[in-house]
Amino acid sequence: MIVDPIRYEVFAHRLWAVGEEGRIALQRVSASPIVVQGGECMSSFYDASGRMILACSGHLRFAAATSDAIRKLIELFDESPGFSEGDQIYNNDPYMAGSHTYDQMVVMPIYRQGERIAWVASSTHTADTGGTLRGAATEIYHEGVRIIGLKVVEAGKFREDVFRTIVEQCRDPEYVGLDLKSRIAANTVCARGYLGLVEKFGVEFARAAGEKMIEDAERMAREKLRRIPDGVWQSRIYGSAVGEKSRAAEPYQIVCTMTKKGDSLDIDFSGTSPQMHNDQNSTLPGTTAHVAIALTNGLFWDVPWSDGKMAPVSVRVPEGSLIHCRFPAACGGSPRVGQYIVAAVSECLAKMNYAAGRYDDINASWQGLWYVGGPGYFYGGHTANGWPVPQGLYDIHGGGLGASPTRDGVPTGGHPNIPTGGISDVERIEMQYPFTYYTRRHLPDGGGAGRWNGGNGSERLYKVRGSKDVTSDYKPYGGMPHGGFGLFGGYPSGTGGIRALLEPQDGDAAYPSGAEELLASKLAKVSVPAGSPHRLALPEGWWVADFVQGGGGYGDPLEREPDRVARDVRDGRVTRRAADLVYGVVVGHDGGLDAAATEKRRAAVRADRRAGRASEKAPAFRSTRWTTALRHHEYLEIARGDAGESAVRCVRCGHLLCAGGANYKRYALRRDRDLAELAGRPMPDGKPYLGVYREYACPGCATLLQVDVYCPSLGGDEDVWDIRIAQTA
Repeated sequence: MIVDPIRYEVFAHRLWAVGEEGRIALQRVSASPIVVQGGECMSSFYDASGRMILACSGHLRFAAATSDAIRKLIELFDESPGFSEGDQIYNNDPYMAGSHTYDQMVVMPIYRQGERIAWVASSTHTADTGGTLRGAATEIYHEGVRIIGLKVVEAGKFREDVFRTIVEQCRDPEYVGLDLKSRIAANTVCARGYLGLVEKFGVEFARAAGEKMIEDAERMAREKLRRIPDGVWQSRIYGSAVGEKSRAAEPYQIVCTMTKKGDSLDIDFSGTSPQMHNDQNSTLPGTTAHVAIALTNGLFWDVPWSDGKMAPVSVRVPEGSLIHCRFPAACGGSPRVGQYIVAAVSECLAKMNYAAGRYDDINASWQGLWYVGGPGYFYGGHTANGWPVPQGLYDIHGGGLGASPTRDGVPTGGHPNIPTGGISDVERIEMQYPFTYYTRRHLPDGGGAGRWNGGNGSERLYKVRGSKDVTSDYKPYGGMPHGGFGLFGGYPSGTGGIRALLEPQDGDAAYPSGAEELLASKLAKVSVPAGSPHRLALPEGWWVADFVQGGGGYGDPLEREPDRVARDVRDGRVTRRAADLVYGVVVGHDGGLDAAATEKRRAAVRADRRAGRASEKAPAFRSTRWTTALRHHEYLEIARGDAGESAVRCVRCGHLLCAGGANYKRYALRRDRDLAELAGRPMPDGKPYLGVYREYACPGCATLLQVDVYCPSLGGDEDVWDIRIAQTA
């Protein structure tokens, strides 16, 4: 069928409006703070076979996972018990679709004159599934309700038996019940709206328009890929999780190798750590969903959100790895692992986009954490009124965004996975949780340093009030930057913040501005529980300090204008210590810039860089004249010589580092930076850091080319070859 382009555009925009209406209905019915205020929800449309036509998504991983669920439901249950008009089917099995049991969806087939013509789906993150409280699971069986498919609405009639069977397995059935009904409401709105469009445009047009949405997405995705030079990009992102035997933080790595050739993209995660005996694993559906998030954020953001955009992409994930765990591994922490998957793919995409000259599409990491561990944000217990405490408190939705080639990242700007996310108002938190907030503000040194700074995350300090049994999840401290990456000399994460339970001492602050003030005045001390328990009691009257992720930096911090750094210090974004240590800028106690001292300090920083050593000696070249062939890095380019050679050349000073097909890091000046020195403090438990910052600088002008995180205990390639441009590009 030939689709009239004008009618097609009208249909597509009206379908989007219907999906948004469904998502709004969902948020109005839901009882979940993370849905109503945090935006973790989705409404979407699928063709009769389960291919996604369009997602109206608050949370992108839902959009990417539901196609898998519908196709699996058709495979398993199309004959028995079969589907009929008015059915709505509940699913939350992470081995089938989604990331963990808390990702819950309801899907609904749409019929017209007895023929199934489409599906609609709605999803939310519902934090209560029964089972053990977060942190203690080692098998999927510990993680509460897990259902492959049950009709909660059958032939248009609500199934009270199924509904009660699901919600009564949970600690707060009223909350879980409203979340479930919100998904049913969203599907009802979307199905009614879709059938209205079918009546207006005709069923054949609706089918053809859905097919065109998928085809257009694939065509646009392939066109984007064709405009990018062929090559290979690689990243390595670190995280840590508790070892069940050691009860200590054990590091892991996610390795992503991205190969672009023609109009196709291959993503290979070989080299990623094995699955863990805890809940910090991702199923294969969870991993592919997070890959789709990263591609949507960094490459296909303007491609229609349908399954077509993933057609040019192949994803290979070793089975038994951390991100393709074997059943029955627990995976409650999959979204945290998934954020690191997003970071790994996003780093490759950012550098690939630079080689293509797509500078507006480049961002450093949105997921940089200086360290993890300590009290988490998944709570249990009851309020003073005896009500169950809502489980999650998601200030992480207000993390700092990564810097770009032309600007700083946005402080507390959002979350990489949630285009329409938000964080709860403090007043609402204090109504629902037994906490009184004293601080929620931009975190000093909360973003990665660079010529352009990563956006600061936030820090919070609250006091426990009104509960005798409130607990949080707890993990041992993992002392290295997690999940973040900087670009072209920018630092992967900031160095500010304290995450700890604080025990009050004699005296009390009238209104402390943060954990630093409490600790400096000796009105509180850090309390580290023995043995790293799965759950941590939060005693009445004690303090909890926390910080969230910040954005990665872009470019050499020594290229940031000194006046701008001094202003950052006056605004509280950067501390005087970091200004001196990282930016080489001397700022007085009055916030004024000392220009003469700054010039000397920056000269000293460059001298320190020159003391680094290259792993390989630069080759001798025959050429005497060089011309630019491809600018593939903020400070490096592929140059062609008059003798037919190619070389990697510094655009600042013209220094020739290596042959064009070699790893420039092996020929750069390398030095390791101690994380304790950069942070100015040990971790709260006093243990040593697990990783280092590895800096690579140009031997000619000492410009900082790249800053990587490296974990010696995991070993592996010491100089990850992050950019390999095909010589034919």
